[in-house]
Formats: sequence, structure tokens, C-alpha cells
Amino acid sequence: MSKKQLGIATGAALAAAYYALKIEPLLVEVTHTELFLPRLPASWDGLKVLFLSDPHVTEFGERERRVVELCGALETPDLILWGGDFLGSYQGVVPAVQLVTQIAQLFPGTPAFAVWGNAEHKIRRERRAWLEALLAEVGVCTLTNESLPFTLRGETITIAGCDDPYYGFADLDATFAKLTPERFTLFVAHSPQVAALAARAGVDLMLSGHTHGGQVRFPIIGPWKTQNPLSRLLDCGAFSPKRLTEILGYDPGGELTTYISRGIGLAFIPRLPWLAPRFNCRPEVACLTLRPLSPRPPLSQ
Repeated sequence: MSKKQLGIATGAALAAAYYALKIEPLLVEVTHTELFLPRLPASWDGLKVLFLSDPHVTEFGERERRVVELCGALETPDLILWGGDFLGSYQGVVPAVQLVTQIAQLFPGTPAFAVWGNAEHKIRRERRAWLEALLAEVGVCTLTNESLPFTLRGETITIAGCDDPYYGFADLDATFAKLTPERFTLFVAHSPQVAALAARAGVDLMLSGHTHGGQVRFPIIGPWKTQNPLSRLLDCGAFSPKRLTEILGYDPGGELTTYISRGIGLAFIPRLPWLAPRFNCRPEVACLTLRPLSPRPPLSQ
């Protein structure tokens, strides 16, 4: 390689590094996705869900302000769901609650639920209880290995949430103990690694984060790493029951649709706390529109 070629390659590498470390992490994107769900109540056609995950807040900075600004331009959702990993550091409790509070103030009266991610298990239990109390003060109900009836527009579904699966705090037996086959079930789990178990339990829709979409995605290759023990291919976006079966290599049963958010914040490279890139994987505010879909017709004999 000539000196000129080496200079060009070095310059390109530095430009890419600067973009990944300083620019893309702030380029928060609002995504709009329609999910068609066979058992969704018919009166819920067009139900709008604002799904926010993995803010990893250390301080209330430019990215957090951008998230609030983008959410402020949205139509009022019917439901707000938080997918966990609120914290980016031990000191992140107050600024994380500031983010949640400002989102709640944009949509007063909108029901909101949350689950814990693995980041919340990096702090003491007492501090996590404090975070839960602060979230409750702004109207966010934290679901910890439980399910509740949720009524909207005259229809009742089950909304369920488990503690963080990645660090092993999820108790799915307890979470799914009160599921009833007659009701549509919406399930929030920080890590999507429990998708097959959720499908087997009869969950209709599972929302997750944790993967950050890989955070760094290469052309053709895809995500660098997703931290998903179930499959690296369950990285981000929507997964139909058919696609989940293809990825798993077997049919887990049920009719589970899964949506995995790329998340808002950043995960750091281990032992390199200054190195937290995003490349080809922008932070995401997910706007989901739920629509009923007639059940598949029986196979002809």
C-alpha cells in the first residue's frame, strides 16, 4: 500500500470512528411499524403503542432532550411501554426519571408500564426500590414477574412483564401464571431470549430491547453482537411467528409476534468506558400500531 493509499485509509477510518462515536449516537430515529395480530380485540384497530427501551441514562443530555423533542411531535399514544435498562451509571436514577417524567408530561393520562433490565441489577436493591417509587410517582407501573388485566376501549387484555432474563431474574412461571387463553396477552421482557417460552405460553405480542440492534452493524454481515443467548438473528425489528420458527429451527407453538427495539442509549465496550459506538444502527423511538388480523383459515383437506 502506498503512502497515499495509507493516508486515505487512515482518514476514512478516523472519519468512521468519529461518526460512530460522536454523531450517530445522537441521531435518534422515530420508527413506525404496523403489527397485525390475530387475537387483538377488533375495537383496538389502530392502537398506538410508544415503546421506549434501553435509554441507559447517565445524565440528561443532548440525546435525552432529542428523545423528548421527537416524542413531543407524535400523536398521543394509547399506551407507553418502557423496556428496561433505564440506567447508564449508578448516578443515573435521577436523570433517568427526568426523562420518563418529561415523556409522561407530554401525554398526561396515558397508561404506562415498565420492566427492569440488567442495568437495574447493577445497583443495590434499595436504590432500585427508590427508582421504582419515583417511576410510580409519575404514573409508571413496574411489572416484575407478574401479569395484570388491562382495560381500554371497553376491552380487557392481559399485560405481563418479567424481571430481567439476561441476568437470570425472570420468573416466567410466576409471570404467566394468570394468563387466560380467552384474552390477548401483551408481554414485555427486557431481553428477547425468552421468545420461545413466551410463544409456548400463548403470548400474542412480546416487546423487548437489550440487543441495541447490535449497536454496530456491518453491511451483509449484520450485527456485530446482540447479547441474545437465544439467537444472534433476533436482533431488531418485527418478527412474525413464521420468522421466529425459521430462526429457531423449530416451531415453539403459539402465534407470537415479537418486536425488538434498537434502544435509545449505548452500551460500552468492556473495560473501555469511553468507547460506545453506534454504526448503521441509530437509536430508536418505536411507534407501533396494532391491528387485528383474521385468524389463518384452516388448511384444506
